[in-house]
Amino acid sequence: MGAELRMLARLNTETEVHHGDADADLDRYVFRTEATRAEYRTYLARIYGWIAPLEQALARTPGLDGAIDLPARAKSALLLYDLLALGLTLEEVQDLPQCLSIPAFRGPAAALGWMYVAERPTLQAAVVRSHVETSLGRGISASTAYLSCYAGHAGQRWRELALAMEEVASSEALADRMALAASEGFRCLLRWKTRDAARESGIRIAG
Repeated sequence: MGAELRMLARLNTETEVHHGDADADLDRYVFRTEATRAEYRTYLARIYGWIAPLEQALARTPGLDGAIDLPARAKSALLLYDLLALGLTLEEVQDLPQCLSIPAFRGPAAALGWMYVAERPTLQAAVVRSHVETSLGRGISASTAYLSCYAGHAGQRWRELALAMEEVASSEALADRMALAASEGFRCLLRWKTRDAARESGIRIAG
């Protein structure tokens, strides 16, 4: 990995301990034998409950929109579309539990650390989508907008994020802040999934 992507390499290394737990929902709801539409819906609902408040916090971060294209990376609307396509009503989506422990970010360094956590799953989205369509049938394609968000451009989006992180981490202090934020983002994500798993049980079995 080139020197211009050193922050990406640092975040990959320093957060690696969290990656397996962060990806556990894939095995739990998607890659399991005889996965169902309801389980896929639960998988998306759990992502939505974390992504939606995170995107609100990112949108309010001073200076972040100058560092990276936020609208191009918005995913909560895609998740909403998928959940509606899978049979939830708008009211049911609005009633889904959301993570309440995502902080406000004082600047782009911390925000990009958390964005790294949210963007990392896009690297395997094409594989996940292929598996979902194979196991649940081609008709499920109408509810894969989230998994298709960077279709054909995942590598480019990832590099753009890496370059933005590199530019913002212009000092050792800012680099440290970004790395610490990424670790905090993973810990928040894992607490959210663990603490609220039982609260989504109704989504899993509904319809």
